[in-house]
Amino acid sequence: MAQSQKPVCAVCIRIRWFLLFAVPLVVLMGTQTDMQPPEIPLHEIVAQGILLALVVVLGWRIVEYRNEQKALTRLLEQKRQREEQRSSSEDAVEKH
Repeated sequence: MAQSQKPVCAVCIRIRWFLLFAVPLVVLMGTQTDMQPPEIPLHEIVAQGILLALVVVLGWRIVEYRNEQKALTRLLEQKRQREEQRSSSEDAVEKH
């Protein structure tokens, strides 16, 4: 029986992400062997990835903010022009 296509709640999404990371970690801890860890500095790679993600997200937010400001400025300019046209047309009607 298929479920209807309802949007998934935020809590369900968080639980799924938690399980996505938690289950493999538990499996890795349970199957731990006496192997030596790799010589690759994983903590540095993860830290650099987090820093890169921070820069990308910050850049994206800055671009979004600037686009919103440009759109707002454009809308205010259009509103001002319409008001000027409306006032000039009302002045022309009053003169007749």
